[in-house]
Amino acid sequence: MGVLGQDVLYRSPVEYAESRGQVVEGPIRVEPYLGRFVVLCRKDGKRMRTPARKVWGFMNRGALYRMEREGFLPVRLMAQGPICYWENGLAHLHMQRDSVEVSAIEYGAPAYLSHDLGSEIVPAIFKPGDTRSPSGKFRLAWPGYAALLERIGEDGDMDRIRQAVVDYNVAVEEGRMNGP
Repeated sequence: MGVLGQDVLYRSPVEYAESRGQVVEGPIRVEPYLGRFVVLCRKDGKRMRTPARKVWGFMNRGALYRMEREGFLPVRLMAQGPICYWENGLAHLHMQRDSVEVSAIEYGAPAYLSHDLGSEIVPAIFKPGDTRSPSGKFRLAWPGYAALLERIGEDGDMDRIRQAVVDYNVAVEEGRMNGP
């Protein structure tokens, strides 16, 4: 899945799974350009600008990022287990670039979830009765996550969400709770 520390673009989940993405000269950046997001990096000394919608994900300084498919924004993998927890990738890219511990969230949600590394990524916002948003559809598709998603609710507190996901993943792995 890419060499740790290497910067690699993946156009598909198959490229990622087979470790055959395009190695680039990092760091990788994602920025708005003419109303859409683009992935910026260098290859063979030349500047590359790739529409975010054409990128499945990338490794940047050893961290896995994926593009969520609603706004084509990057999200950074923070926890992987019976459920994957992602955080706003633009904020993380800014923190890496500027060597700071906190960054404002200008676009997208603070936190996201997916069933596994390759599945749809949805904002971690679970409003009672919602069945139409991507998050509401996710809750309907994965009833085994009900207890976790109720704990998350519609509050955007990343620290609380991150801890709830870690607690859930550990409980499932230890057999104290059933997974999806």
